[in-house]
Amino acid sequence: MKTRVLFSVLLLLASTGALFAQSGRKSTTTTSPSSTTTTTTSTAGPKTSEKKPAAPKLQLLVGMDRNAVFSNVPFYVYDTVMDTVIRRLGEAEIVLATAGGVMNRADAVRAAKQEKVRWVISLEIRSFYQDSGRQVNNQDELAVDFTTIEPETGKIKRSGQTRQHIYQNRGGISLPSKNAAGYSEYSIKQAALEAADRILAGFDITVRQGTPF
Repeated sequence: MKTRVLFSVLLLLASTGALFAQSGRKSTTTTSPSSTTTTTTSTAGPKTSEKKPAAPKLQLLVGMDRNAVFSNVPFYVYDTVMDTVIRRLGEAEIVLATAGGVMNRADAVRAAKQEKVRWVISLEIRSFYQDSGRQVNNQDELAVDFTTIEPETGKIKRSGQTRQHIYQNRGGISLPSKNAAGYSEYSIKQAALEAADRILAGFDITVRQGTPF
């Protein structure tokens, strides 16, 4: 009896071991790695085009009367005023100022009638003493007259005279001739700057205030 029971136990253990061995086997499968194709697309950046400078919104042709019959104004005064006015007007980025050479007001009106876009600016150096008929030895004061003339029509739109006077250097012996020096360079440039600023102000344009050239 004991022998039969022992035999049954051994048979049961053997069967259980076989089952565990069968379930413990692992099936091995070989998986081939899937090949992935990577497509690289080149993205072109935004095209940058060079910006062209904007065309000036206001074009000015500037002339000056240098042929006054009774004027003793030295030539360098005319040159300094013209150069300073042109440079000051050009400080406004939207303004293109061009020198128009020698022209009196009548010439400037005629020139404006030939223009389609450019306004014409007429400049003139005036003597306070000569305009008033006074003659004072060794003394004179000047101012800059300016006139703004409309293109095509030739109509005078604005005009004025600088409040800043051009005065003589002290210690002069006589009124300067057309080739001589005698007027303060500082006062010449100040008057010219005022004229240019007032011309621009007529078009509602202002520039940064700075030291004269």
